[in-house]
Amino acid sequence: MRLRIPLLFTLLCCKSLLFSQTTVQNPSKNDFSEALTLLASDSLQGRKANGRGGSLAASYISSKMHSYKLKAYNDFEDYFQIFAIEEHTVKKTSLQIKKRNHKTISLSPDKDFEITPTTNSIQKKQAEVVFASYGLDVSKENYDDYKNLDVKNKIVVVLSGFPGDQDTTSSFYKKFKNIFPEENDLEETKLKTAISKGAIALIIIETRENFKPQSKENEVFHSLENTTATSIPIFRISKKTAENLFSKSNIPLKTELTSTPLKKVKINFSIELKHETSYVGNVLGFIPGKDTTKTIIVGAHYDHLGIKNDSIYNGADDNASGTSGMLALAKKWSESNIKPESNILFAAWTAEEMGLLGSEYFVQNFDFKKQKILLAINMDMISRSAPEDKTHRILSIGTQKGSDNLKEIANFSNNKLAKPFSLDLWETDGHSGSDYASFTTKGIPVMTFFSGFHEDYHTPRDKVSKVDLDKIQDVLFIVNNSILKFIENQHN
Repeated sequence: MRLRIPLLFTLLCCKSLLFSQTTVQNPSKNDFSEALTLLASDSLQGRKANGRGGSLAASYISSKMHSYKLKAYNDFEDYFQIFAIEEHTVKKTSLQIKKRNHKTISLSPDKDFEITPTTNSIQKKQAEVVFASYGLDVSKENYDDYKNLDVKNKIVVVLSGFPGDQDTTSSFYKKFKNIFPEENDLEETKLKTAISKGAIALIIIETRENFKPQSKENEVFHSLENTTATSIPIFRISKKTAENLFSKSNIPLKTELTSTPLKKVKINFSIELKHETSYVGNVLGFIPGKDTTKTIIVGAHYDHLGIKNDSIYNGADDNASGTSGMLALAKKWSESNIKPESNILFAAWTAEEMGLLGSEYFVQNFDFKKQKILLAINMDMISRSAPEDKTHRILSIGTQKGSDNLKEIANFSNNKLAKPFSLDLWETDGHSGSDYASFTTKGIPVMTFFSGFHEDYHTPRDKVSKVDLDKIQDVLFIVNNSILKFIENQHN
């Protein structure tokens, strides 16, 4: 025993010394405020991915990575991973409805409907129509609007929203709001469900009274170059238009809904697109680890919406906040002179606003045979608070279902704060609101950080003057400590 006690003491001391040497200082405001101010300045013109502002932002981020002595990923020149995207401009679209024994009704894209097309032009198509209530199939809730419906090669008409969405006190509302907290996720689910059932187009009846269709002609949509379309077009019409078109076709715009084929109705549509190619780039720099076959990613998208109608969309919160935070973490890890157990890749994704294209391109071209991604951290909008967050201390952290270890890490890191956040820990499964989705589709563990939607989201009012620097600093504290704890857990 006398020999074992000194040996055990020595081992414990060595272990303690090992962990003390892997401490990386948490970023302060001085580490990110300058980058945030520059990225969200008028001079960067809203950082549109394929615009001049996007190029200027990428060059700035590259210069910062160089100054932090990060290694260029895969020896890319100047840290850039360049790739092509396609712009699809809607030149002409038509939507016509024919009811049996009635003349054909042509709808106008200027006032009757709006469209989100696929990446390909579509010659005139005619198909039968099926009404599928809210267009949802949620097996875990034993709810299926498509039960006993055959929609293959047909057009599906659904209502916007979800059951009980007009009554915030109802059990249906609470149940479905928990499943679909964001409107974008809800619509994405409806689209994917319609595709999986074999539909060729989706028509959404917008039940909001203030919905006014906006013409999408000459509007630009984007995709990765040479992407095979796996989507279908979405047409949105107002409640009033739907009542005029389908009043005699058993679409009850009320609480009690019955999914049903519309046997007396046929719809034809066409979409003409113009295609152009442009080039954009992710900016990637990393610190090599002891094990170079494994990687932790710390990422944020740097692009925003650019200039619209002579207004600059500065995107201070979305997402100069996350990008400047990523750079601050890169700075601190570089200054620590610590060689981490695995690679730490600091990534500035582009074209997130165009459909997560930058992170998607990265994942599609990642060599999973040679390397393994242990964890992908995503920071998107970490400097503001939602209107209902009166104390400005709610932080949303998303992980995949079953990632209890990451939730524990989030709680552990949060509790180290002098003033902990109220954490909203949610599961990313089925959601695609930011770049984390490019990794979850590959089964890669994620932690995605978000501090809340606000009234300035995607408006020219999202400016530096409104960001909360203290909140960013505390979010980065949690991110940094989560990385450290994750690495510690990996090697215990």
